[in-house]
Amino acid sequence: MSTSLKDQLLKAGLVKKNEVKKKPKKKAPTAPKKKRNKASESTMRAQRAMLDKAKKDKRLNEQRQAEAEKKARYAQIKQLVDGSKLDRKEGETSYNFTYKKKVKTIYVTEEQHKQLSKDQLTIIVMDGELFEIVPNKVAEQVAKRESHRVIKNTERKDDSPKADDPYADYQIPDDLIW
Repeated sequence: MSTSLKDQLLKAGLVKKNEVKKKPKKKAPTAPKKKRNKASESTMRAQRAMLDKAKKDKRLNEQRQAEAEKKARYAQIKQLVDGSKLDRKEGETSYNFTYKKKVKTIYVTEEQHKQLSKDQLTIIVMDGELFEIVPNKVAEQVAKRESHRVIKNTERKDDSPKADDPYADYQIPDDLIW
C-alpha cells in the first residue's frame, strides 16, 4: 500500500528513472577513527580540573565536619563540667599536681583536698589552663569524649611496701601535704 518516495516521484513524472538510480545516498561526514577516540587536550584538562576540584571540595567538607564534631564534643564536655564542678572559691589549701610535665597548683578546701588525695575527685582541664574539680563519674564521661582533658592522679602508686624496704614499718600519714 505504501510506496516509496522514489516510486511516487516516478509515477508523478517529476523525475526520470536515470536520475533516481544515479544519485548515491549521502553519508554524514565522519572523523577518522584515530580522532574519534581521542578527546582534545582542552577537554582532558577540563576533566582533570573538575576531578581536582571535587577532591578538594571533599577534603574541605571532611575538615568542616571534623571541626563541627569537635565543637559538639567540647560543648558536651563543657555542659557536663559546668553542671557538676565543685566550688573552689573558699579554698585555701594548695593542691599540687603535674600537667604537661610541670607542677601546677590549685587552691581547694580541706574536704576537696582529702577527696583528691583518695582519688574520689578528678581534675579536668578546660580552656588553656583552666582547671575544674569534678566527681569521678563525670570524669569518666569526659574521658569517653576527650581523654586528654582528664588529669590522672599519679601520686598514688602501689602503697604496699617492698620486701627490702628499710622504712616498711613506717606509715605515711594521710594528711601530709607536700
